[in-house]
Amino acid sequence: PSGFFQTGNGQTWWVEPYRYAGGAHASAHDGDIISPMPGRIIAVDVAAGDLVTKGQKLLTLEAMKMEHTLVAARDGVVAEVLVDAGMQVEAGAALIRLEE
Repeated sequence: PSGFFQTGNGQTWWVEPYRYAGGAHASAHDGDIISPMPGRIIAVDVAAGDLVTKGQKLLTLEAMKMEHTLVAARDGVVAEVLVDAGMQVEAGAALIRLEE
């Protein structure tokens, strides 16, 4: 599966990221951590080059007055961190890329 678990306010959801067919998101691949909703990045817990394991916390997104923890969908190496704490993001935006 290409989804990931998202936890916030004591609740956990399975999120299946959707992909745009074109535009800025055309380069999205299975290693992308995608924003499930619009919000503000409040913490980034990894940097490019970091080894991560499936389920490891990567960043925290504040949306709908809750904090949402986004985690690695698989083991890998962080190829690129596309956001910084404080940034506003839209639903579907790539936040972190894992190496293929």
